[in-house]
Amino acid sequence: MKGLASLVMRGISPAVMVITVSAMLSLSLPLFGILSAAAVGLITLRQGSRAGLKVSGLSTLALGVMMLLILGNPLPALGILLIQLLPLWLLAMLLRTSRSLDLTVQAAFGLGLLAILGQYLLMGDPASVWLEELRPLAEQFEQSGLLTAEQGLQLVQTIAGWMAGLFAAGLFLQLVAGLFLARGWQAALYNPGGFRKEFHAFRLHRVFGVVGGLALAVVLMPTLLDAGLLRDLGVLLLVLLFLQGLAMSHSLVAKRNAGSGWLVGLYLLLIILMPQMVVVLSAIGLTDIWINFRARFKSSDIGGREGD
Repeated sequence: MKGLASLVMRGISPAVMVITVSAMLSLSLPLFGILSAAAVGLITLRQGSRAGLKVSGLSTLALGVMMLLILGNPLPALGILLIQLLPLWLLAMLLRTSRSLDLTVQAAFGLGLLAILGQYLLMGDPASVWLEELRPLAEQFEQSGLLTAEQGLQLVQTIAGWMAGLFAAGLFLQLVAGLFLARGWQAALYNPGGFRKEFHAFRLHRVFGVVGGLALAVVLMPTLLDAGLLRDLGVLLLVLLFLQGLAMSHSLVAKRNAGSGWLVGLYLLLIILMPQMVVVLSAIGLTDIWINFRARFKSSDIGGREGD
């Protein structure tokens, strides 16, 4: 990955090539969208907003030409610019000027909020729109014999009810992943270990400690599952708190010199028991806002050394 970052920083042409190819691949493999956005973020962090905007524009132009030749329609290139490249460019500008990872991630959360509100403004009832999009899935379940028509429709209705929040949470996570990768590349090339320290110190404002508790209640309590907009906001807040819980876990493992095996185990559990582990880490992140485990462990370490 460091080699890819070095390629991006060699000049405009290599950067546009990386962004364009990654964005094109993201149409089939969405994770490649993180690479294209991270490349824009790296250039913006290192060279400034004008350079980041320039490579974004040139890459969009190249994408449009490629999509016109391959797909016969250049408009998806504009969608990639608006959903992937420009938001990351804005976040990278904020990080460059503020030098605060905490503030920048919370700004990304604000973009996630806009994604939720935008769905309600444009769709009116997002659940019903998502239901129509997912209805063919119920038909596939029925045709394959996995579920009856009634069971398939009920399952799809349940999924549709969560889709507005899940879509915004996915967009938020993709932006944060791109931002973290861009900052990690910058640190690897010019300031080794810099991003690691920033991520270990990542903390949310205490206001999220208040609304985060309400979010967990809305998401987890069955009696509130029909809360609509509140439920969607709760899903997004849950993911934000998850990031703090993850940062705290990384920090404590480093402070205790516990070895990478603990983190490997953590990520294996995330893969195997993803919904449960997201909730657990979100609850840990929420608690850390008020208790600050990292500061307490640091204090106990100092006290222990003074007593030796």
